[in-house]
Amino acid sequence: MVAPTKIIAGLGLSLGIDILEAPGATGDYRTLLTSKAKSIASALTAPSQPPPRVFVPGEEEFKPGRVEGYDFGFLHIKAIDDAAILKVRGLEAVGQLTKLLWQAEASGSFQYYLCVTGDHSTPVEYGDHSFEPVPFALCRLGDFVGAVGEENLDVVSLEDFPLPSVAAGEDLAEVVQITEVKFSPGTLVSYFGDSVSEFNEIAAARGCLGRFPGSEMMGGIKKYMKTKYE
Repeated sequence: MVAPTKIIAGLGLSLGIDILEAPGATGDYRTLLTSKAKSIASALTAPSQPPPRVFVPGEEEFKPGRVEGYDFGFLHIKAIDDAAILKVRGLEAVGQLTKLLWQAEASGSFQYYLCVTGDHSTPVEYGDHSFEPVPFALCRLGDFVGAVGEENLDVVSLEDFPLPSVAAGEDLAEVVQITEVKFSPGTLVSYFGDSVSEFNEIAAARGCLGRFPGSEMMGGIKKYMKTKYE
């Protein structure tokens, strides 16, 4: 797990999940998202990568983790909560993680599944947590790459991109220049289950999974992976 937010890291530790080091990552929007993506990717592509560094409770430091790597990774992006219109930039970490994992899967040694969701909704109008259902997406990495096009994955930069700091009273539009990435022509397609091809609350409401409690999430993920393997 990569989770600089202490409450999330604490939950992980209580479940026996290793907390990975991600230099420059914080619990707010001033985080270094690229570091998070690279840390998780390194853990999930071992032994082809050096072992990740994990937090040791009681010693308050990071030491080398499992040499053989991990088969499950959790990337928590707290920055989404207070990023305002920078939410899209925050989600670029998912694109970076996808690119790194796809490079590993292309070697023929790995097969990955992606799940993207949230622990709560955060409407910009309220600027705080709320209770609405959140979108949930689950797929095999290869199907995702096939849907968006491998050529579009190639445009994802792996360079560090810290989100800019904005002082109180500053005009965000003047401080931030958001460059729109132009994807190649084509239509996103769904590979399994339903026709939903966008990640938002309204589109997800049309999905085949319907609405379900968070307690059923891991069971659904495991069942999906078993079905795909068979």
